[in-house]
Amino acid sequence: MRDLLGGMAGKLPRIESRALKYGYSNARVKAMKGLLLRGSFLDEMIRVGSIEGMVELLQRTGYKADLAGASVTYGGSALIETAASRNFSRTVKKLIKITPKSDRKALEALLIRWDLLNLKTLMHAKRIRKTYEDVRPYLFDVGGLGEDDFKRIMKADEGNLMKELRRTDIGQKMLSIGTGQLNRQMKEKFTNALRSLDTFLQMETIIDAYIYLFMDQVLSEVGGKDVSDVRQILRKEIDAKNILIIERLKKHGTQKDKILGSLIRGGTMSDALVAKFIDAKDMHGVIALAKPRFHGLEVKAEKIALSDLEIAFEKSVTEQKVHAFHRAILSVGVVIGFLLLKEEELNNLRKIAKGKEFNLPESEVRAMLVVV
Repeated sequence: MRDLLGGMAGKLPRIESRALKYGYSNARVKAMKGLLLRGSFLDEMIRVGSIEGMVELLQRTGYKADLAGASVTYGGSALIETAASRNFSRTVKKLIKITPKSDRKALEALLIRWDLLNLKTLMHAKRIRKTYEDVRPYLFDVGGLGEDDFKRIMKADEGNLMKELRRTDIGQKMLSIGTGQLNRQMKEKFTNALRSLDTFLQMETIIDAYIYLFMDQVLSEVGGKDVSDVRQILRKEIDAKNILIIERLKKHGTQKDKILGSLIRGGTMSDALVAKFIDAKDMHGVIALAKPRFHGLEVKAEKIALSDLEIAFEKSVTEQKVHAFHRAILSVGVVIGFLLLKEEELNNLRKIAKGKEFNLPESEVRAMLVVV
């Protein structure tokens, strides 16, 4: 009994310390989770016949102020996109504010992917000569790139893209990644991709690989069980992306060595398993290989399209995100888990809005959603 009590006494100070450090942020995040859009509400938005009806429903939620501000400039799906972007950016800033300073690095590491998405969106817009107002609904101000950065990059000619990126917070971080042969190789490829619009768009897989490498390096410096779980989720995302890359390239008759050279480093699959995916004769064979690695992976369509597999991967990985959120207690993992769930809400809103814009059947839109 004395040993038991002694053991409990040793644990109590650590528990109290964690409660003091994470009690406030975790309580706030748990309350915020209650405001996430439920599956029944998403289904109601799918059933309404127009974007206007979707907006009317969202007026009853935490998106009301974001819709009001965006409606001055935008309409249709662009209104939903803009409101969703502003709501997400506002939520992110709140999460950063309530996260203990010692753990903010982990949260900011995960936001890097949104900065990369911003950069891709800007590059594509420049390529097809879109205006800044055209592209603004699809940009996310989450810290690494802000409004002024967006505008400068849009105005810059090809010769000044690298210069403008170096001026940004995210650019400085990405171009200062640590040493190591793989890091140096990826950094060189990333900087080469920024030499011109054409090169950038041709090297998007390389850029994806670099961003995962960067996120993993930052998270490894933070450490902790919950952060380790998040790193594992990111590795599963890499596996899913690599399987999809393999299938897309196989459709175009790409040679095996070129497929291998296009894959993202850092996943969990062995070279032997990658070879099996490359050799798989059809989509049913691909799913059979993937199922042991992706819990709950299921594709119901008789004739399986690549988009069906992509959605199935999204749902499987999201299940891990939900599990990570509910398992985390008194830690930064609670905050990170909520961020991952908020990302899915954002993606669902954008899918519904685009589905309405393109008059997709309700069943198709419903199948695309990843409900948390």
